[in-house]
Amino acid sequence: MQDQTVNLKILANDLVSKMKYLISLGSNIGNGLKNLSDAISMLEEKSVSIDDCSSVYCSAPIDYVSQADFLNVSVLAETDLEPDQLLNTLKCIEKKMGRKKTFLKGPRKIDLDIIFWEKGNHHSDMLSIPHKEAMKRLFVIFPTLEIIENSPHFEEEKEKLQEILEEEKEQFVGQRIEKVCPFEIKECLK
Repeated sequence: MQDQTVNLKILANDLVSKMKYLISLGSNIGNGLKNLSDAISMLEEKSVSIDDCSSVYCSAPIDYVSQADFLNVSVLAETDLEPDQLLNTLKCIEKKMGRKKTFLKGPRKIDLDIIFWEKGNHHSDMLSIPHKEAMKRLFVIFPTLEIIENSPHFEEEKEKLQEILEEEKEQFVGQRIEKVCPFEIKECLK
């Protein structure tokens, strides 16, 4: 009987469906590359596996501009967590890394946002997917497109982002972003 129970547990675990998410990470306090690496490692520790990671981009702050530039990456993640559960995990990581709420759009040691979910839209009191600001921010669009360009996931989102870049260029006037370097994800997961 005990063997059957163990087999049923294994079978139940295999049936748990993993879901793909696109997560944006940013940092402009302290060692940004280390902060991004630490956050990715913590995601892995929390059963959020990272399938792909963009290059590192440096972007000027938006809205509140009297602060340091940000380092940004996007990751393609897979987990069995539902959207609100994943958001809670991201907030726990931010807190553990020492993120303190200063003021809206202010400096931050780490910022983790769910941009897209493979199942499409999600709306709750805590979270909206797609992220409300994603389509307005080059620091989200460029790293995200880099990941999903050759991916079988997020086809509709890829088309929408490309369309926005082509047809709504004027909304990006004043936003500065540049690709800095590849982000060696294997180094983060050691």
